[in-house]
Amino acid sequence: MNDRIRNGTNLDLLRMIRLPDLITVLNVLFGFTAILYLLNDDPGGAVIMILAAALADGVDGAVARRIESGVFGDYLDSFADAISFGVAPAVIYYCVMAGIGSHAVVCAFSAAYLICGVLRLSRFGVLDDAEFRGLPITAAGTFAVLVLYLIDYIYYPQYVITGVFAGLSVMMVSNIQYPKVRSVRILVPLAVVFVLTIAAHYGGFCDWFAWILFGLIGCYLLSPLVWHGQTR
Repeated sequence: MNDRIRNGTNLDLLRMIRLPDLITVLNVLFGFTAILYLLNDDPGGAVIMILAAALADGVDGAVARRIESGVFGDYLDSFADAISFGVAPAVIYYCVMAGIGSHAVVCAFSAAYLICGVLRLSRFGVLDDAEFRGLPITAAGTFAVLVLYLIDYIYYPQYVITGVFAGLSVMMVSNIQYPKVRSVRILVPLAVVFVLTIAAHYGGFCDWFAWILFGLIGCYLLSPLVWHGQTR
């Protein structure tokens, strides 16, 4: 298979793309669109694009496990996650906080978040553990942007939000073990909450669904406390 990939033509490349790969490309496009929203001074829209990217990230994995998978899967997924949950949240944090906090501090912590996210993805690529080691970058990025979306950062001290990003950065490169959630009974309701949160933003509804999503991801961040207690 590797020889076929190395010797393949451009036409072969297109033929090797599978449905999960196309969904992962959507992940990339959502992350890129989030940055475009920031260039148009719309951080709220940028956050929603990150949520859409997280939804695509979950769907492509489910499709790959249950329908078909391709040779690009893990590699393409890591590149997509680096953009949507590494670069984009770091840029959102910078754009939101640069005008109200120390520029040097904001630059340092946005860069630290990105570096930790990339290191987390690199470690994931070389390990084959039964569970995640370190907080998955998808969860970190989604939680980070939800904090910026829900909290009135103008009236909150800079160190509160910066502390959240710093904590997520440390958790990504830590050895804390997080469970791999693959149960349909969990993933389907979670996907519904994602969709409702996105719809509520564009429909001008209340932020209840965003708060629910924030709580669910927060529970996952704390899940090692319960999960490891039950496996001992």
